[in-house]
Amino acid sequence: MEWYYWVAIIGVLAIMYIFMVVRQKKQAKQSEEVMNSFQVGDNVVTHIGIYGRIKKIYNTTFGKVCVLEIGTTNKVAVEIDMRYIAAKDEKTLVADEPEVSAVEEKPQQETKVVEQEAATEVEAREENTEAVKTKEVEEKPKKAKNTKKQK
Repeated sequence: MEWYYWVAIIGVLAIMYIFMVVRQKKQAKQSEEVMNSFQVGDNVVTHIGIYGRIKKIYNTTFGKVCVLEIGTTNKVAVEIDMRYIAAKDEKTLVADEPEVSAVEEKPQQETKVVEQEAATEVEAREENTEAVKTKEVEEKPKKAKNTKKQK
């Protein structure tokens, strides 16, 4: 082989090294900085979508672990690896800050629909009972006539 083939192969390998290894190190350094920026008391969201508040951070042999407090009234403490925390959640409401949201309005609308359905069911039952009563009234005289004829 000619010498310029070897130069081309070495050049391609160097470019692959730059794109793969150096870029990966840069991303690892950025994620380490983000992980170190979390403090006790921060509202955070995990990669799987769990919202909570950091109550304690400590080191283990496998890395940093935090105690994440989840829930508003019945609070649950969960230990989670810091690598699985996605970001700080700046918009989470604290329990002391009441605010009406669309999520809270939906159950009220659903209860209205359920109440309307229940009312229509009651009306349907009343109509059915009236129909049954009229059938019974019509059948009773016929039965009475039949008994007279038999005697």
